[in-house]
Amino acid sequence: MGQAELSEPEYLRHIEHLTRQIVNAAAHEGWLTYGDDPSELTPLQQAVNEVARQIRHYHFDQDGCIDPELPMMQLAGAVILQPKAVPIGMEGTYPQICARLGVEARPEGWAIWNTWATSGQPISIIMVDMDGTEGMLMNWTRGIEVYPVTPLPAQVVLTRQGWVTPMTLSLFSTRKLGISRPLCWSPAPKSDASGRGTSAPG
Repeated sequence: MGQAELSEPEYLRHIEHLTRQIVNAAAHEGWLTYGDDPSELTPLQQAVNEVARQIRHYHFDQDGCIDPELPMMQLAGAVILQPKAVPIGMEGTYPQICARLGVEARPEGWAIWNTWATSGQPISIIMVDMDGTEGMLMNWTRGIEVYPVTPLPAQVVLTRQGWVTPMTLSLFSTRKLGISRPLCWSPAPKSDASGRGTSAPG
């Protein structure tokens, strides 16, 4: 009954959201594929794979579409740190934040991925990959759950213990915390970043 009250655009967005939930569940079960279907798949699994191939997301560097064999990363969240676009709530100036992080205050800024080490401890990976991270955040704010492939060692400038906060939460983190939508990402100018670590979600 509630569906009849939705406008057509709202209904289509709701159906897309439910479709992505189905595709994400298939991915978590380990049989989702964007390539040729293995012969052992059931007709239902084949249909879900075809739905996944048709659903579009905003592509970005390192999203795994060009080389799907590379392992994907599970992120708790991400931070874009730039001289004129520092997340709200971070203390200090851009140079001060960079000094705390142990990196130079370069004009292009930094991308920071908050994730977990193999031991389960929270770590932050500081990278120069601005475009790819912005593309990933663009997907998250539209409710599209995508993650980057594991970066090559040459792409990582520094790895730190703990998470850089405040961050834009991934959809994985929003589910863990029981939040219906990810926190909005907006590269608006403001003050700066904190290097304090927080614990990984249970």
